[in-house]
Amino acid sequence: MTQVHLVMPYMRAQNKEVLLDAYRPMNVILHPIMFADEVIEFDEPWVSPCIIPLESKKGPEGMEIQNIKRNYFIEHSEIIDDDYYVAVDDDDMYEPNVFNEIKWMNDDIVIISMKRGHRTPTNVIPDRKYPTFTLWAAPENVQVGAISNQQSFVKGYVFKKYLYDAQGHCGDGRLAVRRKEAGEQIAYRPDLFALFNYYEPGRWDNGPKVVFGCMINDPLRFDQVLRRSQINSPLMFVQNPESATKGLNILLEKAEDESADICCLVHQDMYFRHGWVEQMLSQIKLLPESWVVCGVIGKDASGIVCGKFHDMRIPDHFNTSDIHSFPHEACCFDEAVIIVNMKKGFRFDESLTGFDLYGTLCVLQAWEKNQTAWVIDAFCEHYCMRPFTWHPDQLFIDNYKTLHDRFSRKWKLDSTALGLSPDAEERLEQIRAFMTSAAPDGE
Repeated sequence: MTQVHLVMPYMRAQNKEVLLDAYRPMNVILHPIMFADEVIEFDEPWVSPCIIPLESKKGPEGMEIQNIKRNYFIEHSEIIDDDYYVAVDDDDMYEPNVFNEIKWMNDDIVIISMKRGHRTPTNVIPDRKYPTFTLWAAPENVQVGAISNQQSFVKGYVFKKYLYDAQGHCGDGRLAVRRKEAGEQIAYRPDLFALFNYYEPGRWDNGPKVVFGCMINDPLRFDQVLRRSQINSPLMFVQNPESATKGLNILLEKAEDESADICCLVHQDMYFRHGWVEQMLSQIKLLPESWVVCGVIGKDASGIVCGKFHDMRIPDHFNTSDIHSFPHEACCFDEAVIIVNMKKGFRFDESLTGFDLYGTLCVLQAWEKNQTAWVIDAFCEHYCMRPFTWHPDQLFIDNYKTLHDRFSRKWKLDSTALGLSPDAEERLEQIRAFMTSAAPDGE
C-alpha cells in the first residue's frame, strides 16, 4: 500500500512527545528536519530524521527557515515516487481517518480541507493572527491565502520537482498554484481535515457549543436518516408535540439547559455529512451580531429561492450561488433546518398552531426585534417523504392569514411552500386568491 510521509521542519523540541503519541497510531513515516545544532534523538522505527550539516540560522523562527529545511529535504533525501508526501509543521495534526483514506488514492496530488481552530490566540505576532475559517478543498481555493501546506498530499515524483520560495509567508500558497498551473492532476477531498496549529496555545480552545434538536412523529424515519448523520454534536428530541412552536420551544429549553451557543432545529429526515457543523460555523462567523436565526434554504427579499440544498426526491440540487452570495438575508426558511442563536433568548410564538409556517414566523419575529435572519452556505440533504401532491390545508391557510394580519403592514410575508411572484401587484392578487379561494364558504 502507498505510504504517507510527513515532512516536518522541526522547531519546537517541547512538542516531541505529544507529536509522537499522536502520530504513532496513524501508521505514517515522520521526517523531522533539523540543523546540526538542533538534533535530538528519535528512538522510533517510523521516524526518519533529516539532518542538515549546518548550524541553524540565528533569529526568530519563521517561514524562511522552514522553507530552507523543506527544500533541503527535497534536494537531498530519497523520495519514493509512488508514496505521498505532505509538508507539516511541528504543531499541526490531522483527523484520525485522513491518512488511511489518502493511502487508497492514486492521484498526483490530493488536496484536503483544513480546520483552523476555534479562535485566534491573542499573544501571537500580527503575521500569525490567522483567521479561524475552515479552508475547504476546492479548485477555486488553490490560491494564495486559501490553501496551506498541510492540505496537499503529493506523490513523490511530483513532490521532488518543486522547491519552495525561501522568502515570505505565502510560499505554500504560491507552490500550490505553481503545481496546479503546471497541469498536475489534482483530486479534492473536502471531507478530510487537517488541524492547523493544533498544538498552538489558544487556537483550539473550546469553540461554540452546537446541539441539534428534532421533533419526531416517526421514530423509524428518525433512526434511518437523522441519527445516521455524521455529526458528533448532542442530539435532543421531543416526540409528537402539540404544535411545532411548542415542540421547538421545548427543544430550545433543552439546548439552554445544555449551555448551547447554537441550536440546529432539524427534521427527522435530514442527513448531515462529515464537516457540516464546521461549514455551518464558518458561515456563522460571517454574520453580524444581530443574527437570531438562519437556515440553509429559504427565500431572499424579492421572493427568490436562496441556498444550497438537496431534496432527495429529485436528482437536481438547489444551488443559487450564481445569483446569491452567502450569507444572504432571508425573508423565510424551509423548516427542515433552522439554526438559532441561543445568546438572543429567542423562542417561537406559540400562538402559531400546526406544523407549518414557523420558518416564516421566526424571521418575522427577528425583524420585530430589529434583528436579522440569514440563509447560509451549508449544503445538506433532505430525504423528504412529503408527496409532490401536497397542498396547503385549511390550518395552513388560517395561520397564513393570521401572520398576514399581524405582520403585512410592515413586512412582506412569504413561505417556501408557496410560489409567490416577486412583482408586488401580482403577489397581492396571489395572496388574496390564496386566502379566499380555499376558505370555508368562500369567505
